[in-house]
Amino acid sequence: MMKKLLFLFLLISGTVSGQEFTRVDNIVNNYPKYRSPQQLADRISKDFSSDLDKVRASFKWLTNNISYSLDYYFHNQRTISFTYSSEKERQDQLQKIRDKIVADTFISRSGVCEEYAQSLKKLCDLMNIESTLLKGYVRNNASEIAETPEGTNHVWNAVKINGKWMFIDATWAAGFVINGRWERVFGNYFFNMPKEKIGLTHYPSDKKWQLLLNYGTLKEFYSQPIYHQYLLNHNIKLVNHTKGIISPNKDNELVFKLENLPENSRITYYYKGQRYSQKAAIAPSDGVFWVTIPAPARSTELYLFIESVSILEYKVAQH
Repeated sequence: MMKKLLFLFLLISGTVSGQEFTRVDNIVNNYPKYRSPQQLADRISKDFSSDLDKVRASFKWLTNNISYSLDYYFHNQRTISFTYSSEKERQDQLQKIRDKIVADTFISRSGVCEEYAQSLKKLCDLMNIESTLLKGYVRNNASEIAETPEGTNHVWNAVKINGKWMFIDATWAAGFVINGRWERVFGNYFFNMPKEKIGLTHYPSDKKWQLLLNYGTLKEFYSQPIYHQYLLNHNIKLVNHTKGIISPNKDNELVFKLENLPENSRITYYYKGQRYSQKAAIAPSDGVFWVTIPAPARSTELYLFIESVSILEYKVAQH
């Protein structure tokens, strides 16, 4: 599933956690547009020795070269059927289907989350790195808050490095949709997403992973606000209003408590239907920041920004 942003603004990708991969990224940025996963895996294996660097190189090449297909997302429904007489034959057929998805992706250099995740999995397989696909749920915007879907809508990867699982979403790292068009903007946050934060954006359907990552229920996941990359990557902590549907206080205001807010930050807000965003009032106190905005006249959706970069989305319920 695509990561969809509703407004045209500059997305500032995090740089701190990506600094350790500067050398890897610079080398991969000069790779050609390989037309097969084997060619790419051979080149990566030649250039890098550690499994971590190999996975990073695979991730970076995919985000550099595979474009998100809006046409496929909106107009195609993937339906594949086949017959089999044994479990081995079933697995063989499934592997052929996966291999064809990856082969087609390298030729067309486009796809949706399935193509990104299957391609990363194939590259890991070719380099003998343990990995798996995680199917599950994500939320794109405030309209989805408290609206639990019937089926999964996304797939990403778990890769085991030095005995520990790391979580990677190459689809969301490659870019996002604004004003109906997909834009390639690298999102470093989605390489090795922190285990303590992944539950704010991704929910696996497999109960094994839910238990491993200490998830709550799917309903609780969909009841959260929409958290954006800037807030998560800069370790800004939302202390209150951790539910996605909020109501004004007795003074008809919405007051947010934030920790670790960058110094001299400018926070603005926008209610759906307004023409322009407005500046919020910020009051620092004992290491925390109180952000106050006037409540809307009616129930609507709220979007919060730092320096024009989206950080949070809510539904506001007026009584």
